[in-house]
Amino acid sequence: MAERAGRVLVVDDDEAFSRLVAQVLVEHGFEVERFLRPEEALARDPAFDAAVLDLRLPGTGGLELLDRLRHRSPDLQAVILSGHGDMGSVIEGLQHGIFDFVPKGEMDVGRLQRAVQGALARTRLLRENRALLERLAESNRLLRALSDISAELLGEAYLDRILARLVAAGKELTGAAAGRALLFGSAGAETLVVEGAWGDQADTVRGTRLQLGEGIAALVAERGEPLLLSRAREHPSYSHRCDALAVEAPGYLVAPLCHGSLRGILCLAGGPQGGFSPFAGELAASLCRHAAVAMASALAHERSVNFFTHTGEILVSFLESMDVHYPGHSRAVAALSDMMTRRLGLPDEERRNVHFAALLHDIGKVMVDPGVLRHRGLLGPEARKHLLEHPSLGIELLRPITVWAGILPAIHSHHERWDGQGYPRHLAGEQIPLGGRIIAVADAFDAMTRNPHRPSRTPEEALSEIEACTGTQFDPRLARLFVAEYRQHGHSLKRYRVAPDAG
Repeated sequence: MAERAGRVLVVDDDEAFSRLVAQVLVEHGFEVERFLRPEEALARDPAFDAAVLDLRLPGTGGLELLDRLRHRSPDLQAVILSGHGDMGSVIEGLQHGIFDFVPKGEMDVGRLQRAVQGALARTRLLRENRALLERLAESNRLLRALSDISAELLGEAYLDRILARLVAAGKELTGAAAGRALLFGSAGAETLVVEGAWGDQADTVRGTRLQLGEGIAALVAERGEPLLLSRAREHPSYSHRCDALAVEAPGYLVAPLCHGSLRGILCLAGGPQGGFSPFAGELAASLCRHAAVAMASALAHERSVNFFTHTGEILVSFLESMDVHYPGHSRAVAALSDMMTRRLGLPDEERRNVHFAALLHDIGKVMVDPGVLRHRGLLGPEARKHLLEHPSLGIELLRPITVWAGILPAIHSHHERWDGQGYPRHLAGEQIPLGGRIIAVADAFDAMTRNPHRPSRTPEEALSEIEACTGTQFDPRLARLFVAEYRQHGHSLKRYRVAPDAG
């Protein structure tokens, strides 16, 4: 018997004729299922490659049966057997998309075999084209998703969040069952250490020390080239200490995560349908290239934040050595401002800017005569005039430090008033930057509760004063928010050393 050429459905209500057709097709290598009634055929598995249908069937005709079969298998091609060769039947058949007509009278076996073979070829071609279009559509969808995820990664400022999103995105794009990202550091000439791990079973590998040549992950990070395997254990560099992921399904993909001195990998295991395609490998590699750039940017951002923190602390300490009547004031205003920005739900970057602006809001005082800062009692007109210049002096002092450009508007405006009667520019309402309006409330409250020039007020007295000045000195919404938040959470801010949290 010849090699089977495809699965063919035969439906004809003539028992003897349908058996003859089926026998002929089987002898030519086809796998055949034969039915006398359309309902029997419709109840079977629809995965046929071609159909041979009698034009005249009881109840449901051959063309109607073909239409119903195509609801389940759209690309199915059919050969119609007909004892009526009139042109009307031919035209109707063409309208239903039949592949060929074969007359039933004096059966031409060769023509039947050629017609079925052609129908099989057409079905397969249509299915291949459909599958190609579906793969193309899926590839386009994945590439669009990759572009969106890459933009999302590049907009993220925190290393931990980038790596956690990288693992999730890698699994999402490739269909992996498990994934993990590792960052390596050197622990000597021939030793690597897993400095960070994110994703599935990350705790089991974090801190692992690897010797030179140990581990697929280390090999990929060193070479900077992705690796696509069926099973990790089959690779000579496999190390259970850094490469094991508890997944039974085959498919193991490792892509490098390298940029400058940064060395790491993304590992994905358990591919869909028995492994990962080369396209999945390309997606993972491209994703890692974008993630590595985002990580380098995040590391630079972290260094910038560290600069903010340490330099800000130095400047505040220097200011407090001069302004001896206000020890702790700058840090208190920063903590009170943090309380407000947290309640407002501002984005992290804006919260950080307000925090550091609040911390440094009085930095211009280092350029004021020290005698004015140390003076006890009420200041004279000339001394007060010099003191009122400190917002402008502060931004002139900090302006050369470009990374602090975002905090200057709040520093410059923290003594403006909602009614326009403040200084130095007499801004009013929402002309005043949000950070300046926030700091104005926090600064006034702390100054009232630690005033060296007159008796200090209790927190409740200061809150009442803020309520009294709502809509004149202070932004009404922010003033009400501050009063409510302080009454609920003020007890937790007594140390005034709260820095803005990351979330």
